[in-house]
Amino acid sequence: MTTISVWPARVLAPDRLPAIDRGNGARTTPLVTRDLGATSFLNGVTRFAPGAVIAHHSHNCAESVIIIEGAAIVDIDGVRTALAMHDTTFVPANVAHHFENASSTSPMAIFWTYASTRATRRLASTGQTQRVDAEAGAASDAQACRETARIRVRPGTERSFEAAVAEAVPLFQRAPGCRSLELRRVVEEPDVYVLCVEWDSVADHRERFRNSCEYARWRALVGGFFAEPPVVVHDRPVLGGF
Repeated sequence: MTTISVWPARVLAPDRLPAIDRGNGARTTPLVTRDLGATSFLNGVTRFAPGAVIAHHSHNCAESVIIIEGAAIVDIDGVRTALAMHDTTFVPANVAHHFENASSTSPMAIFWTYASTRATRRLASTGQTQRVDAEAGAASDAQACRETARIRVRPGTERSFEAAVAEAVPLFQRAPGCRSLELRRVVEEPDVYVLCVEWDSVADHRERFRNSCEYARWRALVGGFFAEPPVVVHDRPVLGGF
C-alpha cells in the first residue's frame, strides 16, 4: 500500500458520532472536518425534530444541502420552497437562508457541505459570527498560514517542472501540518509559477518541513529548474469576501 498522506482514510457512521445541540429542536453531527484532514470542504448531518426551525443565517462560502429524510422548507433570502427527500439546494456565500422541518409529526434531516474549511455562520438577527467547526471544538486556526513561492524556471523547462511538482505532491501530503498545495502559472510571464501551500503554522513549514527528508527530495526534484532563487512569503487572510 502506498502512503501519500499523514491523514488516514476514514469511514464515518453518523449515528455513532457525537451530535451538537443547535437549539430549537436541531442537532448537528459534523462528519468530514479539518481535524480529519479536509482541506477544501466540511460536511455533516443536521437532524430536525418535528416542527423544528433553525435561525436565519448566512455563510462566508457556498453551501449545498441535500434532504436525506422527511420533508423540509428552505427560506432563501425570503423565498420559501418546499423540499422532498433528495432535493438539493445551492446557496452562494453571504445569502441569508434557513431550513425548517415541514412536518409537525415526523423528523427531517439534511446532509450539508460547505465549500471551505473556514466556513462561518452569521446570524441574520444579531450579526453574531462563528466558525462552523468551532461548534465541534475544532482547534484554533489563528496560526494557519499560506506559503507563496514565486518561482521562475529556465526557458523551455516548463513542462518538465510541472511534472516534477506533480511527482512531489505526496511529499507535501505526508508533511505534518500541510493542508493543501496548488501550482499556478503567471499569465503575463509564462516562465513564472506561483506555488501556494497551506500550513497549520509557519513553523510547520520553516522548521519541520525544511528539516525533513521530504524537503530534501522536493529540492532534488525541482531545484534544477530554477532560473533564480524563489521568493517565498507567508500570509494569513484578513478579509473573506465570498
